[in-house]
Amino acid sequence: MSSFYVSRRFRSDLANRDFDMKTYKKASTCGLNLLLAVIFSLSMIGCGSDGSDGATGPAGPISPPEPPVATDTPLELVVTVNSISISNQLTINFSLVNENGLAYVDLTAPRFMLAKLVPGTGGNSSRWQSYINQTEIADGNGPGTLDTIHAIQDRNGELINNNDGSYIYTFENDITNVTTPIPVTYEPDLTHRLAIQISGNEQPVTNLTYTWRPSDGATTGIFSRDIVKQETCNSCHGDLAVHGGGSKDPQMCVTCHNPGSIDANSGNTVDFSLMTHKIHYGENLPSVVDGGEYAIWGYRDYKHDYSDLRLSMDIRNCTKCHNEADTETADAANWHLVPTIESCGSCHDDIDFALGQVGGHEGGVMEDNSGCTICHSEGGFAGSVLESHQIKLQVAANAFKFNILDIQNTAPGEFPEVTFSVTDPESGDAAYNILADPEFTAAGGASRVAIDIAWSSTDYTNEGAGSGVANPVSINPLSTAIDNSDGTFTVNSTVAIPTDQTGSGAIGIEGHPAVDLDGDGIFSERVPVKGEVGYFAITDTDVAPRREIVSLEKCLDCHVNLISHGSNRNDSIELCVMCHNPSSTDLNRRPTSATDGLAEQTVDMKYMIHAIHASEKRENPYILYGFGGTEHDFSSAGYSGILNNCETCHLDGTYELPLATSVRATTIDSGADVADRDDDLKITATASVCSSCHDDPLSKAHMIQNGGASFNTSQQAIDDFDVVETCVFCHGPDNSEDVKKVHGIE
Repeated sequence: MSSFYVSRRFRSDLANRDFDMKTYKKASTCGLNLLLAVIFSLSMIGCGSDGSDGATGPAGPISPPEPPVATDTPLELVVTVNSISISNQLTINFSLVNENGLAYVDLTAPRFMLAKLVPGTGGNSSRWQSYINQTEIADGNGPGTLDTIHAIQDRNGELINNNDGSYIYTFENDITNVTTPIPVTYEPDLTHRLAIQISGNEQPVTNLTYTWRPSDGATTGIFSRDIVKQETCNSCHGDLAVHGGGSKDPQMCVTCHNPGSIDANSGNTVDFSLMTHKIHYGENLPSVVDGGEYAIWGYRDYKHDYSDLRLSMDIRNCTKCHNEADTETADAANWHLVPTIESCGSCHDDIDFALGQVGGHEGGVMEDNSGCTICHSEGGFAGSVLESHQIKLQVAANAFKFNILDIQNTAPGEFPEVTFSVTDPESGDAAYNILADPEFTAAGGASRVAIDIAWSSTDYTNEGAGSGVANPVSINPLSTAIDNSDGTFTVNSTVAIPTDQTGSGAIGIEGHPAVDLDGDGIFSERVPVKGEVGYFAITDTDVAPRREIVSLEKCLDCHVNLISHGSNRNDSIELCVMCHNPSSTDLNRRPTSATDGLAEQTVDMKYMIHAIHASEKRENPYILYGFGGTEHDFSSAGYSGILNNCETCHLDGTYELPLATSVRATTIDSGADVADRDDDLKITATASVCSSCHDDPLSKAHMIQNGGASFNTSQQAIDDFDVVETCVFCHGPDNSEDVKKVHGIE
């Protein structure tokens, strides 16, 4: 019967177009002859000598259909763990399919990690401990002098490819008897995590973690120490990928980056929680501020120096990474519920807990973690960790809201009149008296509110505003407002809408009330209240707001809060562009001996934001001068995301060519008469955007020669079509070099 089965399968395969003839060509002639002889013998046995008494035998077994196999290079791989067994070595049976569900049979060089989750006792946090470790020699490449232990991957075990998308891998290491370089006891009653990394050889980077309890195989209802997740990391990083791009999932990272792993050349732990805190704090680590450095030596002793890394948010925004509201990170609250010397010392690295007050720890000598929550808990002597990391000014900002209530007299030649209020959303929108309340009357500039008026909303120029280089009209209501005796106030502009102005304009309220956070009776702390913007018609029948091409929410993914200019302009892109318009530069703030040698630098939003975020790509430094002539050098600003992914910031369809016809060219020279926009030297609009990142000579030459761009023109020449950009012919949607294509977005 077995021969009959083979015969049927052979005939079935011949009829299948996907049949691989190579498989059967490898069979020897002898083997084929034997197969045919057996089939012939069976056919003879089934008949009588004369063939008259032959009966139909029972049907043989049906061959299961072969799974469809992927033949193209996969874009994505999905891993399924079928079974795990541990008998000395760990053996895992797993399957791989591509993005279309087709079996992937070409797996090469997978890597495996295994760790157990040790429960926290005596105030200690729970921790992952790798079973597979090795000794690292301090070789003199860094300040480290002691040999250390760090976790490694299992790569050299036996991999069996079943050629149907399923695989069996048996660990090289006997994980039930780990004695060197450190003993790690196999404890099947504890939670374990297996991690698989697939990368290289045209394989899409794939990380899988499988968390289970070996004693009973349970995968649910077990403690798993889920504190952060990949999607949270990617909200800033776009696509987190380290170690050559092969490691992407923090759930995998912790299987190696556990407390027992130390970098020998630096002497620094690479425990995931400690290392990640220190990396993100970077240049603000007390040890770095005092002149030290924070660095890790990686593969082939390559030094990774994080001493100049700047986080794009206040480091106290712990919940940005530790999201307690996410059901997938059930242990996210550990950061404040389980304080330890190690985790606290990762940021507060100038404190020696063993020395107590002498070492900077006001709570006294701490030799272990058993007493941390005595003080650092709700109701404790030092208050909760959650409270101590609270950004009090941000909390205070919740008690203030700017409201634009009415705008009158906005036709050409008229003086705008604005009615507004400031209310407390936490007290039923009760109105503040901005002329009397201490929040708005604090001395020394602690209290500041401004009403800004800008035009035209198609693309602001503010020509005729009479306030610097393309700045809007600015009114101080704290000294000029009229009290309407109903919680509202009115201000009148002393500058009229220009008689030749058309379209629509904008009103903005920005600034910072003051509060007394330390209880000393002095209102001195500036509260960053969210800016408010409203629009009005100048000659338009219907009010036309300024175009929206990015969203505040996308900005806040990385920044959490946008606070700038001394807490004056906060959390409002619409407010930013009123000043950061195409005609605006830093001319009025810039010294004659500027570092970059320029007489002025554009602060046009479409150029400035790209130039800041692309600082590491640019060939030339982007330097601005602000209030008091303060230099802001963005050369090392860096960017945590994927720079070429425009959609990280932009709304869909807003970054493609052609740009809207209303987008004005960017001023690079304000001319002899600063107030006169007609004599400004300009960069054409598309070239301005592209050269903010691609600022090298070759790229500029390409823009000029192939796209009609100009770095030395006027707005009038553009308006008269004497200068016309033709970039859209190649870089427009569906063209040969579509913006999406060249940026790798699709």
